[in-house]
Amino acid sequence: MVNENNEQVTELRAFQAKWLVPVITPPIENGVIVLNGDKIQEVGNRSLLAQYDLAPTDLGEVIIFPGLINCHTHLEQSVPTSLPQDFVQYQRQILQNRFNDNLEQQANAARSNLQEAVRFGTVALADFSQEGASYNALLESSVFARLFFEVVGFKSSNADAIMRHFVEKTRDAVGERRLTKHLAPSSVWGLSTNLLREISLNERHIAIHMNCSEHEEEFISSGRGFIKQLLMAQSDYDYSWQVPACSPVEYFFNSHFYAKHNILVHMLTTTPDEIDFIRDFGVKVNICLCPRAAERLSAARPPVMLFMEKGFNLCLGTEGKSLVSELDLRQEMRRCVDNFGVSPENALKFATLNGAYAIGFHKEVGSLEPGKTSRCLVLECPASTSVDPYEAIVFSPQAPRWLI
Repeated sequence: MVNENNEQVTELRAFQAKWLVPVITPPIENGVIVLNGDKIQEVGNRSLLAQYDLAPTDLGEVIIFPGLINCHTHLEQSVPTSLPQDFVQYQRQILQNRFNDNLEQQANAARSNLQEAVRFGTVALADFSQEGASYNALLESSVFARLFFEVVGFKSSNADAIMRHFVEKTRDAVGERRLTKHLAPSSVWGLSTNLLREISLNERHIAIHMNCSEHEEEFISSGRGFIKQLLMAQSDYDYSWQVPACSPVEYFFNSHFYAKHNILVHMLTTTPDEIDFIRDFGVKVNICLCPRAAERLSAARPPVMLFMEKGFNLCLGTEGKSLVSELDLRQEMRRCVDNFGVSPENALKFATLNGAYAIGFHKEVGSLEPGKTSRCLVLECPASTSVDPYEAIVFSPQAPRWLI
């Protein structure tokens, strides 16, 4: 904190709780967190109070833990009249919305959805946007964010014009480190080879929907099926396109469409051979699970345990209002435990520290550590003599509140 004479002023405050869950280290029972302005000064046991000569605010039977990180959402999406039941319905709905929604509607939806996400405990996120209508809402908020412009365009002849349009969109005069703009290929089947390559050459951060449905694999391997019909209906099919005749994963990596930091979203139909292919390829890959959206998009389930066994960094996203009723990341955590057999401890790690590494804000958020943001969460402990803080965070019916 800086005073009116531009001098650094220490503003230490201490809070005591039944449990502190730093994520980076084991939980601390009867722990203390010391804040210095908007940053964490230290985390530990009650001995910190004597060290800093502080009288703590005793919050009682609560758990303090890091804010949540939503690694994939679409803030601009409005609630549809009905949620789609599969990949085909979803793509048709997205196509209809792309033509019907205007920027003002998208901006209003983004502001409302962002407020909701923050209310559910989101401290950082990666947002997929059509034209950047969510930017002002993100700029006015306190969240850390990567704003990905979702690029589409399958015809090679349109690639240069599309690229110029979005490069202009990503120019940022504000220079806010907390909020950065990037280009993102919507999917390997929604862009021409030229566009995919240009994005990979221009970007350090790439997020892309991958292996969402068997329709994707059918199109990339054979050039046929629903996706071809969808592109033709948009007058965006390129008859000169050479069918890769391989899996979407192989097409993406063998064509060098990746960047330094990559988030592959969904990965529902991924096979063990593809997992080994990605691991052995040697490129940094994060995998973003969106469990509730996955239930709607495909009958397939992501091979979560195999991803973990092979050492991938797994994070969580909610997707947008076209697929889920609210942007509550704890619902994704619960499904990781109930549907995929993940431990509550790992589910929390997916939603915090792993997410921070995935979107590149690991120095600011993701754990309770000195120097990271003081915007952390407080949750009432269940009325029980024995409490597993991880299980309580995931399954408590109560909503968390912000410590600050």
